[in-house]
Amino acid sequence: MKKKEIYWIVGTLVLVLILTLAIFGMDGLKSDSTWDINIHDTYFVIANFHLIPLIFVFTFFVVYLIRTTRRNFKNITSNLILMIVTILFVLVLGKLIAMLDFFGGPNNNQNVPLDKSPVENAIGILSKVMFVLQIGLLILLSYCGFKTGRNYNGKK
Repeated sequence: MKKKEIYWIVGTLVLVLILTLAIFGMDGLKSDSTWDINIHDTYFVIANFHLIPLIFVFTFFVVYLIRTTRRNFKNITSNLILMIVTILFVLVLGKLIAMLDFFGGPNNNQNVPLDKSPVENAIGILSKVMFVLQIGLLILLSYCGFKTGRNYNGKK
């Protein structure tokens, strides 16, 4: 690995730390800190432990997606980091979808009254959007792997 890649990784980690401190403050790094969301008459309390990995993975994903596309998938190390972060992003989105489904109420298989609350409808729509985003990320992952393989085999 080149020194330039190490600088990019350390710089992205510093950016993640700054973003985390800007969003949650100094108390946000404690293990018992929470983030409170009030939607209509529903009050959600989410531990920061669940949100910090999302910020970490999303920041790394954006930085390395821009870096990889600007170099046309020519840097092997950057491509591998992007692929690893994409897999982590898919896993974190899966965890968020599971949390949203828990908050959204029972599944469609169970007896559900027809008059669902607006919060349950919004959570269901958000969950479906995140699922489509997961599919898009998996397509991006396969494309990145294809381009990395082509560029790596072309250099030999």
